[in-house]
Amino acid sequence: MMSRLESLSARITPTLFLLLAIGGALLIVMPRRAGADPNNANCKPNRATCTGNHQCCSGACTAGLCTAPASTTTTTSPSTTSTTVTTSTTTTTLRFVDNGDGTVTDNETGLIWEKKDNTCPGIHCVNDAYTWSSSGTAPDGTAFATFLATLNGGATGVGNCVSSDGSSQTGGFDNHCDWRLPTIAELRTIVDGSVAGCGPPNFSSPCIDPIFGPTGTASVYLSSTTSASDSGRAWFVAFGNAFAVSTITKGNPNYVRAVRGGS
Repeated sequence: MMSRLESLSARITPTLFLLLAIGGALLIVMPRRAGADPNNANCKPNRATCTGNHQCCSGACTAGLCTAPASTTTTTSPSTTSTTVTTSTTTTTLRFVDNGDGTVTDNETGLIWEKKDNTCPGIHCVNDAYTWSSSGTAPDGTAFATFLATLNGGATGVGNCVSSDGSSQTGGFDNHCDWRLPTIAELRTIVDGSVAGCGPPNFSSPCIDPIFGPTGTASVYLSSTTSASDSGRAWFVAFGNAFAVSTITKGNPNYVRAVRGGS
């Protein structure tokens, strides 16, 4: 029996095999070629004739011949990420704007205010004081008869700076003839308690934005609003005294600041 095995081994070299004697029978186990069909231990080498891929050890039957399997090349391209950056622009509108013509616009209320100066004597002089009433209750004091009359270019200070036929303007500060005293509500809108030095303990600065020019602190600023309980008194704001708001006798001389516009 051994001579038969040696002879068989010589004919199938270099194939490796294992002989097992089980119950007098021979079991020959042969290794599969790389790439062979798992169900076909007797696969064909490359260039052998074939009719299907399962017959070839390479697993590839092309044009009737076993061939090496086609190689697959995988190319990885780097991905490109495009990022779009959107820039947002925020425009901040200042509340108070110096118009460069002796006036200041309040963009919050729409009011246009007279800007005081140190040209004294002068219609915009910060130190000039005027009375609300000369008769006791009526708006006939120097605040109306002199100050507003001059700003509006008319005799009564109520906006008659237009020619009698209405065809032309004959005067008016900043080319307007509707300047007036502010109401107490309007006057309080320009109080600014955040100004450095405003209020106690030093009272070193008036409580108003410096853009309005110099502001007197020795007296109070008159409004056009009459006290509901006393027609001989008018409401005022004291910018130099922690922005106090109260009433005062209309015959007393005090500071004024004109305004126009608003809603």
